[in-house]
Amino acid sequence: MGRPWTFSQRVGAGFIASLLVALALAVTSAVALLSVRSGHKASLLELSMDLLEVERLRRAFSDKVSSERGYALSGDALFAEEMVASRERFIATYERLKPRLGTEPSASLLESVMRAEQEHEQAVRELVVAHASQVPRARLEALFEERVGDTRLRAYESLQQLSASVEERLALGIQAAVGVDERVLVLTLVAASLGLALAGVLAWVLLRRLRPLRAEAEASTKRFQLLVEGVQDYALLLLDERGRVASWNPGATRITGYQAAEVVGESVDRFYPPDEVALGLPEKDLARARRDGRLRTEGWRTRKDGTHFFAEALINTLLDDDGEVRGYAAVTRDITERQRAERTQRLFAEAGRVFQQYLDPDLMVAELARMMVPEVADVCLLYMLTPSGQLRPRAVKHVVAQKEPSLWEAVRRYQPPPDVPQGLWQVVRTGRSQWVPDVSPEMLTQGAQDAEHLRLMEQVGVRSYLAVPLRAGERTQGVLVLLMSLPERRLTLSDQVFMEELAGRAALALDNARLLREAREAVELIGVAAHDLGNPLNTLQLLLRRLLRTDQSVEREKVRDGLGTALKQTQRLGQLLLNLLDLSRLSSGRLVLDVAPVDLADLAHEVVERFAAHAAEVGSKFVFDAELGLVGQWDRLRLDRVVTNLVSNALKFGAGHPVVVRVERAGLARARLVVRDFGEGIALESQRRIFDRFERVPSAGRHAGFGLGLYIVRQLVDAHAGSVHVDSTPGEGSTFTVELPLMELGAELEDDAMEPAPPGAT
Repeated sequence: MGRPWTFSQRVGAGFIASLLVALALAVTSAVALLSVRSGHKASLLELSMDLLEVERLRRAFSDKVSSERGYALSGDALFAEEMVASRERFIATYERLKPRLGTEPSASLLESVMRAEQEHEQAVRELVVAHASQVPRARLEALFEERVGDTRLRAYESLQQLSASVEERLALGIQAAVGVDERVLVLTLVAASLGLALAGVLAWVLLRRLRPLRAEAEASTKRFQLLVEGVQDYALLLLDERGRVASWNPGATRITGYQAAEVVGESVDRFYPPDEVALGLPEKDLARARRDGRLRTEGWRTRKDGTHFFAEALINTLLDDDGEVRGYAAVTRDITERQRAERTQRLFAEAGRVFQQYLDPDLMVAELARMMVPEVADVCLLYMLTPSGQLRPRAVKHVVAQKEPSLWEAVRRYQPPPDVPQGLWQVVRTGRSQWVPDVSPEMLTQGAQDAEHLRLMEQVGVRSYLAVPLRAGERTQGVLVLLMSLPERRLTLSDQVFMEELAGRAALALDNARLLREAREAVELIGVAAHDLGNPLNTLQLLLRRLLRTDQSVEREKVRDGLGTALKQTQRLGQLLLNLLDLSRLSSGRLVLDVAPVDLADLAHEVVERFAAHAAEVGSKFVFDAELGLVGQWDRLRLDRVVTNLVSNALKFGAGHPVVVRVERAGLARARLVVRDFGEGIALESQRRIFDRFERVPSAGRHAGFGLGLYIVRQLVDAHAGSVHVDSTPGEGSTFTVELPLMELGAELEDDAMEPAPPGAT
């Protein structure tokens, strides 16, 4: 037997054995953890490849949809070839994904996508057969929307669900990988500390053993970094617990324009629009992610150059073992084109509803302008051609409602000049759209007619411009103008294509509505004329019969009174006939103004003198005040009818009270006529309708009227490029104000009964 071990030897042997066991445990733990970590990184690589394949699947289907739409609209064989090629790419991508997505629910979602695509392909083939059978284009478009649209939406929904499932797996994988990294780091530090505490020799051994492990960890980290940097269509970034950027991939640079050095350490607020930052939306998104663990959201984001893009974002909360928030993993992609396509489909559906619901052209153009703002642009101007070929504004819509009255005033004052090569008249003549994505200050200056016009355009803030003709067949009916006022938003070529399609449908609907309204107006005019001409004729006949039975030698006073009453009835008939004549010309677009220099003060004085006797008869007194020298190019006869109708109404509804007639200057280039009575006044709900055709002011039956006088007033004032409005309080009287331009309008101006009053005119 050998010598027994001494205590020191036993202690030494035990110490060495303990060191060896500790070293073995440390090495085994580190190797196992690093193996798990490497496995997670490889899994992330596979998940990322799955996500890229799903995106390729979506792109192949989108290319196929674009080709089919082109084929449906044009029948071009090139589109058919592109459809076949896109479907082959779709099937090839599906075959690659099928073995990769073997687990649920991804496998079921992938099969749903394939079934939806097959249904869509069947619908497309039916469309191709229909096209080959010479089916009319209108029917083809209907078949396209009925058969292909539904299957396309199902395919997109299945693709979106599949993409969401794969993105969720990727986000969970990223979260798991981050957790594994943290645990590996902690355990490695513990093992190192234990080795230092046990002995320097163990530290030396551990250093030798950990060196290759460190190299492997660095290689794995580099592979993961290469994976993240290889994702170009997604912005992958990590945020710390305070919402500051901790990591940034090239995909984020491609989408936002920021380099990593510019944003690392910066708050996520930088990528939100300023108005949403002011509302605290970034903090709310992170709070929801903390509460629910993850958040999927869509909204506008801001690039480095200030432009906006519509983004889909997935934010996952990263928690440590104690449940404390350590940060956030965010995956963002640009879905502006998808959102634009969805918006296009939505607007087409709404436009179809509007064209069917509104049969009145005025209501239709107003609703069309409302649809465009703010969905497509910040400002929408709709110009229509009158029967004589004049281009007149019919609808104005601004994203800021308070700016609409001044914008109305601007478009009425500054009519499109027909001799400008790039103006609206060029769109009318050529039938082709004009698109200016970036309007420079120099272009604004060149397009302004004077300094005031330039100031108004700068106030609107024109940054992007699109003019689209309203064309039905070979006939151009008007021009639809869209403006962007914010520098970060631009009208695009896609907007032009969409608006041209919508404008074509709108032109056809307006043409149909115009024909229907003309037919209705003709019937309505006949009925009103027969009814309103009958009343004074019956009264006149009764008076004349009574006079025939009267002894003229005895009852001369009674005969004189009867003849005076008969004269009033003939005057009433004459006024009605003139109104009906003007109404007929307005409805048919044949009202041509015979303009010449006219002094508004002289004209108003003539009308007041003409009504002096009638005013004394009803117990009223004229208060006349006029500024001389307000001369404009106006039709004296039609302007006389405007003043006559207003003064006649004032004496009718303000009998026994003074009537004020005032002529004054309104600004540098406009004249103002004010006619005020102190009678019973007009209720607010009636003020909105009194300028419409056949509308009478409610007056307890004391005043007979035809409902044409104020309508004729508004139409004649509009024909002179002026404005008219009423301000009235029940029991205190009414004030009618007419403003006319003191500028040369030309020898002939023509109005159209379709022209609406600007906002604020009642």
